[in-house]
Amino acid sequence: MFEYPGDITTPGIASIPSLPAEKRTPPEKSPAMPKIPTTPISYGDARPILENLGGPETPRSWQGGLPFTYHVGPGPARVHMVIKMDFQYRTIWNVIGTVKGTDFPDEWVITGNHRDAWVYGAVDPNSGTAAMLETAHGIGALLKTGWKPKRTLVFASWDGEEEGLVGSTEFVEQYADDLSKSVAYFNMDAAVSGPNFGSSAVPSLKQFVRDVAKAVPSPKGGSVYDVWRSTVDSARRTSPQNPDIVSPGPRRPAAAESGDVPVGDLGSGSDYTGFLQHLGVPSTDIGSAGPYGVYHSPFDNFAWFKKFGDPTFVYEQEMARIMGIQMLRMSETDVLPHDYEQYGKEIVTFLNNAQKRVQDAGWANQVDFAPSLRAAQRLQSVGKALHVSQQEVPASPAKLNIALAQAERAFLTEGGLPNRPFFRHAIFAPGEYTGYAAVVIPGVNEAIDQKDIARLRDQLKAATDAVERAVSLLESAH
Repeated sequence: MFEYPGDITTPGIASIPSLPAEKRTPPEKSPAMPKIPTTPISYGDARPILENLGGPETPRSWQGGLPFTYHVGPGPARVHMVIKMDFQYRTIWNVIGTVKGTDFPDEWVITGNHRDAWVYGAVDPNSGTAAMLETAHGIGALLKTGWKPKRTLVFASWDGEEEGLVGSTEFVEQYADDLSKSVAYFNMDAAVSGPNFGSSAVPSLKQFVRDVAKAVPSPKGGSVYDVWRSTVDSARRTSPQNPDIVSPGPRRPAAAESGDVPVGDLGSGSDYTGFLQHLGVPSTDIGSAGPYGVYHSPFDNFAWFKKFGDPTFVYEQEMARIMGIQMLRMSETDVLPHDYEQYGKEIVTFLNNAQKRVQDAGWANQVDFAPSLRAAQRLQSVGKALHVSQQEVPASPAKLNIALAQAERAFLTEGGLPNRPFFRHAIFAPGEYTGYAAVVIPGVNEAIDQKDIARLRDQLKAATDAVERAVSLLESAH
């Protein structure tokens, strides 16, 4: 994502046709534009280049699959590479379907999947598009019976995700005010590449995902949760040194908590990014994964999917059901299920891990983690106290629901992360150098990486202030 996702010429504002030209940043001046031209090549084209490189041998970990020893260069071979870049503005189309809620029409429950692919995209993204369309089909069948949701349901088919998350990011920037009361964003991308269900989510919705999985039957028998639990337990027995195992997939960051089946943390690489890390909408991401060696290649096509991915389409049905149950439960619940006790627990863990890094670096006397830990422990306590109200359902739950939905927004910082103002979430972000993988309390951990104690103190205070804002909001509703 470099500096920010979306149209690189319109950081922070929506890229719409009526936008004056003077408000656009020329592409060559955009900090998000890569400065080093690169192009993928086949191993057949790479072989004569690699064979003719001199210099020292590469480290063993750099040795690839071609049958000769790799060298790092320079020369003596010379390569002339020509890359022609096509810079044009093109129109993309987000397709949005809405079912207006009867009781809380301003509280949106959103599900999204992109439909553009690198090549054919049978798995990424078309398996998600097919499942989302089937979810919409199910909601349509309910509507024909006379049923209507309490909260507004929004189905979003994003364009321009590959690459840069353009469609969803520009939507977020254009409709930020309308999205301000949204209670959840449910993402589905490469929905099915095999039989292993997995998920990533904000801590407040991790148990919600597990509970939904318990309600959906698995093609293997039992519930999706039962099979998920069995798969994780088996993996833990074979890899006891790694207790936090998430089903494999191209976009499954490692989990932050252990105990139950692990639900991973949200970094980036899919369309939840703008919703969570720019607007603070509580989000989840789901998928059913397996050996997927054709990711982003021409072989990610229907023939591969029918032979290897999901030959009888039973996991497509499973994912449509999970998505549908997520939307129905969130739209119909009297009290939102957001769990801030779990959120507090995880932030305490993140802070303790960061504090250990600081101690190992010899800075323990220069950085005080005590206020941050107290704030996170207060969040854990108020979240635990709210469980009673969530289970008993107060006579008028509106105030509680507003606090539960808005507490995620409290984690946003006004200026965003250092050098990355688009990413405003104090608890979760993609790392500057980690690709899609999540970095927790990113301002703090990236300051430690940079060995910048002054920045570390500033970012620790910013994270503490964010947690305290969430605590105050939740306490006011208790």
